Formats: sequence, C-alpha cells, structure tokens
Amino acid sequence: MSDEDQKKLEQGMQMLFSSKIAVDVDQTVFTMNEGNMYFTEDQKTGIVLMAVPQSFAKMKENMDKDKKKEGMEVLEKGETTINGQKVLFVKSLTKKAGQDFLIVIYCKEIDAENSMMVTSFYEKSKESAYKPMAEKAVATAKLIKE
Repeated sequence: MSDEDQKKLEQGMQMLFSSKIAVDVDQTVFTMNEGNMYFTEDQKTGIVLMAVPQSFAKMKENMDKDKKKEGMEVLEKGETTINGQKVLFVKSLTKKAGQDFLIVIYCKEIDAENSMMVTSFYEKSKESAYKPMAEKAVATAKLIKE
C-alpha cells in the first residue's frame, strides 16, 4: 500500500469513528446520547449518524448492489428529496422478540468525496411518530469541520 493510500485509509477511519455531527433531534424523546448515536430510554428506537468517506455516487452504487441480509427483508429502496436535498434510502423490516421493526438507512452528500449516513430504527407500529423525527435528523445533520 502506498503512503498516499495509507493516509487516505487513516483519514477515512478517522472520519468514520471520530467525526462530530451537529443534528437536531428531540432530546425529550431521544434521552440517551453517546457520540453521534441517539436512543430512547427503552433503546427500541434510535438514530445513528456517520460520516462516510465515499462520494454520493459511490454510495448509490453500493446501495443498488447491496446483498440480502439474513433476517431482514428490504421493503423499499430508492431516492427521495428531504428539505430540498437528494437522499438515498433503504427501508428494511426485521423481527426482534416477536415484534416488527423498521430499519431505514438514509444517505446524503456532504461534499464531492464524502457522504452522511443516518440509520434509524423503530417499531413498525410507531412509524408515523418516528419517521418524521428520522427525516428531520437527515435534513439537519451537518459535519462539523475541526
């Protein structure tokens, strides 16, 4: 591996695990916060944000060829617009302790080389309450440059 490739890898790992992300989440609902992760008290609902060192086009390519994961059924995937910005999404269904849960992964562009992934999960029966909160997180998430 060249020195340049090594440096890119290190920068990518730094971005994945050390990025600070500003986001507007309802602190009365998501009472538990650890870094860029927000959870409800019972931890049945959460929003996890991650800066990813990949272009929006590369993320789209990866989402399009994403393999099936055991125990998860992809219900819908595609592109939408949230707050005027193009956003990719994959909505999946999984069961946990006999309950149906939705996992929705959103992806939006930060800049030409980097993207923001926002993963939300919640009980399927509570989608009408939590989906707008997840989409607000997608709309407001911004990478804080240091």
